[in-house]
Amino acid sequence: MLCVSLAFTFHLSPFTLRAQYRVVHLEKPLNTPGSETGALRLGDTVLVYSSMPPTVRTNSQFDVGGGVMQVYQARIAKNGRVAKPKPDRWGLNNKRDHTGNIAFDPWTKDIYFTRGDVESLQCEIYFAKRKKRRGWEKPVKLPGPVNMKGYTSTHPSVGRLKDSTIILYFVSNRPNGLGGNDIWYTLVKNGKSTECFNLGPMVNSAADEITPFYDQLNGVLYFSSDREGGKGGHDIYCAVGQRNTWQKAEPVCGCLNSEHNDLYYNITDYDSVTSRPLGGFLASNRSDSYFLTDSTCCNDLYRWGVDSTFVMDVVELKMDTVESIDTIQQRVRRFMFPLFLYFHNDDPDPQSREMSTTTTYPDCQRHYASLRNEYIAKQKNADDSTLMAIFFDTCVMGNYNRVEELLDYAESLLDAGNKITITIAGFASPVYKTDYNLNLSHRRIGSFINMIRTWRGGVFENALDDGRLNIVQKPHGAVEPTTESQSKDPVYGLPAALARRIEILGCEIQ
Repeated sequence: MLCVSLAFTFHLSPFTLRAQYRVVHLEKPLNTPGSETGALRLGDTVLVYSSMPPTVRTNSQFDVGGGVMQVYQARIAKNGRVAKPKPDRWGLNNKRDHTGNIAFDPWTKDIYFTRGDVESLQCEIYFAKRKKRRGWEKPVKLPGPVNMKGYTSTHPSVGRLKDSTIILYFVSNRPNGLGGNDIWYTLVKNGKSTECFNLGPMVNSAADEITPFYDQLNGVLYFSSDREGGKGGHDIYCAVGQRNTWQKAEPVCGCLNSEHNDLYYNITDYDSVTSRPLGGFLASNRSDSYFLTDSTCCNDLYRWGVDSTFVMDVVELKMDTVESIDTIQQRVRRFMFPLFLYFHNDDPDPQSREMSTTTTYPDCQRHYASLRNEYIAKQKNADDSTLMAIFFDTCVMGNYNRVEELLDYAESLLDAGNKITITIAGFASPVYKTDYNLNLSHRRIGSFINMIRTWRGGVFENALDDGRLNIVQKPHGAVEPTTESQSKDPVYGLPAALARRIEILGCEIQ
C-alpha cells in the first residue's frame, strides 16, 4: 500500500482522488482533563495508553508538567465496550519518572517503552521481556548505544527486516541529526541495540519529527512533525521505505490532520485481503479535547477509521448464497466509480490512426510505470517532482490494483448467474488533432477490453461473446488541462498526464 493513498487532492485536475476517514473523540474515563497519548491495542482484549494527570497552579493556569505520566490499561469486552482504566499491573510504571510511549513487538510479545526524568525530561528506552506464561519480566534499560548520555531517546516503534532481525525506530535529539528531534533506527540483536542511524532528509527536517509508527504489512512509516507547510502544530506524515531508504515523506489526508497537534498515529485494523489500513488511534489537542482552562494544553485519545461509505468492499460470493440485485449493486458501488486508468503519451500504438488495437492495458501500464523516474526528472522543481511521484505511485500503479479487484469481483458475480454492464470512457491530452485524439480514445478503451478478454486466461471470454458481460464505450477525445504544465516538456506535465486516461464509469448488475 502506498501511504499517499490515505488521501490527497490534485488541485491541477478537474477531479479529486480522496479517501474519507472519520476521527472520533474517545469518551471519559479514558480521556481526562490531563493528557492522554499513545493508545495501543494488545490483541482484541486490552487497550494500553499513557496518561498525565492535570494540576492547577496558584495563578489558576493549567500545568501538565506537575504530574507523573503513567501507563494505564483497560479491558475490552466482546461488545467493544472498554472497562474503567487502571494503572498497569505489569510493573512498567515508576512513581519517580514519566512512563509511556509503549511499543509492542507482535512477534515476541516483548514491550519497549520510555522512562523520562521529571526534572530534565530526558528520556531513555526500556525493554520488558515477555514471560513464558503470563506477564512480563522486570523492565531494564535497553543496552547498547540507543540510549546516549545527555540526550533523549524516546518513542520506540518495532519493525522486522526480511531476515527477522528486530529494527527499532525511535526519536532522539542526539548529535549529527538534521535539527531538533529526528527519527533514527537501530537493530536489536541478542537483546542489545547496535549502531544508530538517522533516517535522513527524506523523512527528517530541521523541525521536530516524533512519534513514529512503522506499518510492517505495507512498508510505511507514519510520524508527526511541526515542519513548515502543515495545517498547524504537529501534523501526521508518512513515508514508504525501510531503514534509511525512503521515498519523500508526505502529509496524510486533511481529514486526519487538524490545526492542532496530531500525534501518536497508529494502525490497529487491516483489511484481511488487501492489507489496507482500516482503523487505529491518534492523540490530539484539537478543540473538543478535555481541559481545565487552556484548550491547547492537553492531548486526548482519538479513534480513526475508514468511512464505510467509501470503502471498497471486495466480497467473494458463494454459489449457495442468494442476494438481491440491490445489495450486490450497493457493494459494487463501493469501488468508488469512476475508476481512472492512465497512459503514457500516444499509447497504445503510437502514431497509429486506427480505432482498434491488439495491445492490452497491462502492457500499457507496465510501460508507463517504467517511465516513473523519467517523468519525475522532467519536472521544473522539487515540489512538482514530488507530486509526479505521488501520481505514479497512487494513480498509475495503485488504481490498477483496484481495477484488478473489481474484475475478480465481476468474475464471482458472473459465476453466480448475474449479467454485468461495464461503461468505459476514453480521453486524450490535446497534443494532436481532434480526429486523431478520438481514435486514440477508442484504442485506449480497446486496450482495456483486451485486458478483460484475456483476464485470468480468458475467464470472461464466453461472457463477452454471449452477452452476459456487456461493455459500453464512450470515447471523448481530448480534454483541455485546467492549469499550465509545470514540466519542462508539456507531455510530461501533470495536467497532460491526468488527461490521458480511461474512466470506468460504473458496473451495473442485472
